[in-house]
Amino acid sequence: MPNLIERFREKNKGVPPKKLVDTYYTLLDKINECKKKENFDSMLMHCQLSISLLEPLINETKREFGTFDIKSIPAIEISSIFHAIYGEKGQLLNLKEIVEYFPELEPWKKTIDEAFAMEELSSRIYQHVKDNEGCLQKELKKMLGVEDGRLLSRIVYYMALVGKLERKTLGNTYSLFVK
Repeated sequence: MPNLIERFREKNKGVPPKKLVDTYYTLLDKINECKKKENFDSMLMHCQLSISLLEPLINETKREFGTFDIKSIPAIEISSIFHAIYGEKGQLLNLKEIVEYFPELEPWKKTIDEAFAMEELSSRIYQHVKDNEGCLQKELKKMLGVEDGRLLSRIVYYMALVGKLERKTLGNTYSLFVK
């Protein structure tokens, strides 16, 4: 069993499962609220707290409904993107460990794999823009040898959102600058 899961169990020890699940949903509201307000540090903090409640969420959902059929876990989906953009590989490894430990989280393995690809590509984008201030976003695909232009655009969007890059409109594309 991963050490992280043991720490979560110890932290949640003695707390009624229903209270833990209620806390999970309260945190979910806070994650969404922080994302809307672009308060990404608080959003990620709430994601981390929420991640620690996934096991009680899984167990209580299965106990109550006979199966775990939740289709969205923002704490994984959102935090994986932002950890990738911030270059926080250790946090991505933590998410991967959790997703791999619980069979019910199998659908999120692809999300984590994509986050690792985003982390690697965001680092390359940042370095390219740093070395080529004012480069055009539409030329990144060719310059970096990337097949997936949509992924590249998504990463640039999030990098600008968190303040790592600045995008200035130039015709039908953007000039990119390191902030």
